[in-house]
Order: sequence, then structure tokens, then C-alpha cells
Amino acid sequence: MRRHVFALPLFALPLLTACELDAVNVASPRASIVVHAVLNPDVAEQVILVESSLTGRVVINDSRKFDALDPIRTAGGEPLSGADVRLLTGTDTVGARAIETRVGTRGTGRYTVPASVVTVRPGVTYRLRIRTSDAREVTGETLVPSAMAGWVMGAGTVPQPVTLNRSTDTLRLSWGAVPDARTYAIRIETPNGPWFLFSDSTRFALTGSLRNFFAAGLPSVWYPGFRQTASVVAVDRNFYDYNRSGNDPFGGTGLISSVRGGLGLFSSMLGLVRRDVTVDDRDRTPLDAQWVGTNASAQRVELDLWLEAPGPTISSVSGRVRTTADRYIVGTLQGENLRLATIAGVGTADTVSLFSGRVVGDSISGSYDARFGTTGPRLLRRQARVRP
Repeated sequence: MRRHVFALPLFALPLLTACELDAVNVASPRASIVVHAVLNPDVAEQVILVESSLTGRVVINDSRKFDALDPIRTAGGEPLSGADVRLLTGTDTVGARAIETRVGTRGTGRYTVPASVVTVRPGVTYRLRIRTSDAREVTGETLVPSAMAGWVMGAGTVPQPVTLNRSTDTLRLSWGAVPDARTYAIRIETPNGPWFLFSDSTRFALTGSLRNFFAAGLPSVWYPGFRQTASVVAVDRNFYDYNRSGNDPFGGTGLISSVRGGLGLFSSMLGLVRRDVTVDDRDRTPLDAQWVGTNASAQRVELDLWLEAPGPTISSVSGRVRTTADRYIVGTLQGENLRLATIAGVGTADTVSLFSGRVVGDSISGSYDARFGTTGPRLLRRQARVRP
């Protein structure tokens, strides 16, 4: 037994030394044109994003704060500026030219066509044509899912408010079948990114205990205190194929592209259901309450807090700022130590304030991170929750 144990390293040594490889410099491949565009009849303008694939040719600054008007660059991409981008229908060979959004003197690769120029309608086929300054061309085609009789532009963006108790309720959605749709996409906005699923059925049930299998640790989909949007859209085949396929990070292979001459997505959707879901839950722990304090300007500030997910040592916390619209709270509780981040909106990374404190009896005392210059209260008192 001992002889065999000591012999193994000696036997493996030649193999290890034989695996040493020389460094080889591989030339960067030519950049491809990458497109992302989803036509939607319910919006005021159609947005077409055009960029170059990343090949290591340029250094990308990935520390920028995301800007919806400069989405490619601030998300770590390389915009393809100055292209001739057009939407066409029928036998038209000229089409409507999209206007590139500019930030200062720079192009962004974000091109828009307002509804006053092209009104995208259900049941109509649209073509995309992109010509770059170096004479490359990308084309694509999509058939917008048809609408039922009585369809009105913009109706798919109007939310219906509902309340969901996470412990007891189930959100049930239903809609009519849509001609020309490949399938239906269900989406819920969460603090950990969107929860997303395709369904061939025209009805779907979303329980309060639903977990987000797209995020690390399988966190909850519904967060007490948040108002989260749940939506259903009919999508074309291009949208379905692109989003069901995978992306090889080295070469992009495996991704089902719907454009010719480049990579990416040119597709369409039709809004069917939209719910603004105010998430509630039972009060089970001392932290589950309404907390009241006064800021430096002598204004009353009210927070709703819940122990969102108990843990063996660290528990997850969620909630909302009752006195300011669209301000939500995520954080942790470890023993008496409470850390809270106030964010602007559900699906954004915009942090408004950071608070560190202690929970002692019916009080929370602590301080805010000076980087945010907040005037929030440093002492909060617990009181019985008054539900809206």
C-alpha cells in the first residue's frame, strides 16, 4: 500500500512537465455588427441598438453608471455610430430613416423611429436595413403579432393595480389567443433582475412563493413592500428563437440570430397584460412594522420593513419608503445589525442611500453613508403598520 502511494507523484511528474505550453498571440477577429430591436405597436418610438462585437480591439470602461440614452457604451459595449438605419414595409425600397441619439458630440448606437414617422401596427411585416459607413449591410424581417378586434394603440402599456399577499395569494393571469404569435412571454420585474418565462398557454398562475431561478441563491420573485410589474406579451418567432438559444462567450455560436449580415435580434411583440403588483406579507417578526422618524429638515419619514427571508446568521430585508414614491428598500439583518439600501425603482441599480444601524427594542438607530448626502432620519420608532 505504501509503495503505491509514494509512486504516484513520481509517475505524474513527467505528465505535469509535458503539459507546459508556450504563449501564443491570437489575432483579433473582425468585429461583427450586432443588432437589438423589438418593434412594439404600443410605444411612442421604436428603438434600434447597433454596436460592434467585442474582439479586444478597444478598452471598455465598465464602471460607468447606466444611461438609457447611451445604453451600449454605459453597459460596456462599443456603439456603432453614423449608420444608415431604416424601417421599411411592403414594396418600399427607401423606408423611414432612424435618427441616432447623441450624447454631447458623441453617437450612441441608439437609433429611434417615432410613431409620427412610422406607426407600427399588428399583423404587418416590417423590414430592417442597416448600412454602415464602411459599406457593410445588415437586414432583417419581422411579422408583428396580430391583434384582436377592438385593439387600441397604447392599451397594452396601461397597468392594472393589484395587491398580492406573498404568504396567501396567487396572481392569476389570462388573455386571448393572438394570431401570428409564436408564443407568449411572461415577465416580472424584481430587484435581482427580471423573472422571465415563455408559455404556450393563454393563462398562467404566479404564486407568492415563486423563486427566481435566474438569480444566484434562488431568491424570491416577490418582495414585500415593492410594487412590481408583471406583464404578458405575444412575441414573434425571432424573439422566441433568440431568447431560447444560448450564447458562447468566445464566438457567439449557439445564438439563433434573426438578422443577415450580422448578429442579433430584429423581432416584434404585442402587449396583452400588465399588472402593477403591490406586494404585501404577514407581520411575523419584530422588524415587520412601520417605522417612523424625522429627517434633518423636520419632515416625517415613514418606512415599511419586512424580514423578507430568514437566514441562519444573516436575514434578507425588504420594504418601501412610504413618504416618497418609487423608493424601495433592500438590506440585511445580522443579529441587531441592520443595513439598508434605498433604491430608485424596482429593476434599477440606482442607490439613493445606504443606512447602517442597530435594532434595539422598538427603535432603530444608526447613520447614513455620507457619499449620498441624505437627510434621512437617524432614529426610527416602531409602530403598528397601517396598510393602505
